[in-house]
Amino acid sequence: MSFLYIYRFGFILIAALILATACTEKIDIELDSTYARLVVEGAVTTDSMNHYVLLSITSDYFSNRPSPRIQDAVVELSFGDETLQLIENETIPGRYEAPYAFRGEIGITYDLDISQLDVNQDGQDEIYHATSTMLGGSELEKIEIKYYPTPVASGYMVFMYLYHQPEIRDWFGFKLKKNSDLLTDTLYKYSVLSDEIFDSGYFPGLPVGFLSDDDPREAVHPGDTITFELNCIEESYYNFVSEAQLEIAGNFPLFSGPPSNIVSNIDNGAVGIFAAYSIQRFSVIME
Repeated sequence: MSFLYIYRFGFILIAALILATACTEKIDIELDSTYARLVVEGAVTTDSMNHYVLLSITSDYFSNRPSPRIQDAVVELSFGDETLQLIENETIPGRYEAPYAFRGEIGITYDLDISQLDVNQDGQDEIYHATSTMLGGSELEKIEIKYYPTPVASGYMVFMYLYHQPEIRDWFGFKLKKNSDLLTDTLYKYSVLSDEIFDSGYFPGLPVGFLSDDDPREAVHPGDTITFELNCIEESYYNFVSEAQLEIAGNFPLFSGPPSNIVSNIDNGAVGIFAAYSIQRFSVIME
């Protein structure tokens, strides 16, 4: 065995030992806490219901506890000449509901005002405001559901047919339900789309969802009712969902810049979204 071979082998062995010990060293990193901010989740839609707003406070990134809910705040919803004071739910902390059921109307602007709360605990009450106008004008014509067997994934693709005014910018959100089960029940699964890809005023069978045979929740059987829900949303809601989903998925490449705060239409440094949007639905019973 030559000296050069022994030298090379010894060098590789020493390097491997150094790397192995370095990789197993425990390093404690102290992460500072950031200041608390208000989190708002609320919407007004064309469904007849007691519309509500959820209020909570941000928590640290690695916190294993639910975000604290805000109680005893004053929450008001104004539209037209009417102002409603939302009532805090007695069993769900931080949930403020309209005193009666009503339908939102297309073209109406809804203002949300939140007061009598001290999120940052500085002894000074804060006031927060958000506004959203309910859009409409697009017409959901129908949906089609077609089966696609492929080596990768088999299931039913859902296609949407929609008329919209080409001279007006539109933004859309999509939901899917199988029987009574809302399949798009998280922000990550909620799809949004801008009309920039179609200028003709017609969406000719746009894919808006896939129901996989491999997922027990999504697998379709004869007699199942598939319901597609179209939301006509504002650009602010579209941007909020798009940026939130990007943060959930993570940044690529690996060493890309740090994440930034997700855009919000709540003022005074709050996070979250308040949205007014119209709803259209179309259902198909599977044979």
